[in-house]
Amino acid sequence: MSLFVLLPAYNEQESIRPLFKKFQILQQIFNIEIELILVDDGSSDKTAQTAIDESQSLGILLKLVQHPKNAGLGQAIKTGFTTFLEISQEGDFLAAMDCDNTQPPELLIKMYDTMIAGSYDIAIASRYRKGSKVIGLSKFRELMSYGASWLFRIAARVPGVKDYTCGYRLYNRTFLTKLDMYYGDNLFTESGFACMIDLLLKAKALKPKIVEIPMVLRYDEKPTASKMKILKTITRTLKLLFKNLASTELNSNLGQAFKEQETLRIPLKMANRK
Repeated sequence: MSLFVLLPAYNEQESIRPLFKKFQILQQIFNIEIELILVDDGSSDKTAQTAIDESQSLGILLKLVQHPKNAGLGQAIKTGFTTFLEISQEGDFLAAMDCDNTQPPELLIKMYDTMIAGSYDIAIASRYRKGSKVIGLSKFRELMSYGASWLFRIAARVPGVKDYTCGYRLYNRTFLTKLDMYYGDNLFTESGFACMIDLLLKAKALKPKIVEIPMVLRYDEKPTASKMKILKTITRTLKLLFKNLASTELNSNLGQAFKEQETLRIPLKMANRK
């Protein structure tokens, strides 16, 4: 078993050293080998070179993939997933997390142990479970994230999930392979931050076993400003919600029509017997 960590990065030069240092400490304490897959999404700073320098200095395995221009979080995640499936083997795991030094790498150990013990397909680092905490994030951003998760819990529930927007997740390779085979090029159709919600909604079709682990989010340790375009993210999230509701209603109507059709067939068959 190997553990890979996907880090989608856009102008994260300042975040890389403290984050990579945490991974080095994690490897030393738990005696595990972690390979980082850093997708540089068209950064204009020295994100790529800093990642190379720090990985060599700290003795961390690094697979660097670069986009020629900024394509958005969704495309960065897609590139990372594709790279992982190409270089990994059956039984491996992929964690996806932000590259801004706000999410604790050490939580990976608990996420992995829980997944193995319970045979889960996905583990989510959650801000909405007992023991979780958010430090340094504006009240507006907290409210926005909670509101989105609340809406999807009601209108597009995925069993086992309270935190729909957090990108810090651990995936079983077997399940990712199934997702890739099921959706193909249509697995990632959202380019922005809404891609994480979209991915969960699509995973729902395969009925994954999901567990959430409480997380302490340290936004106060983020050295750079947020890349999120708030208005665009809200708009895309609402469109995604309405699209899912329409799809759910359509499937429900089709199912009801099928049942009615089957009901109508019964007396016809009985009539033919006379």
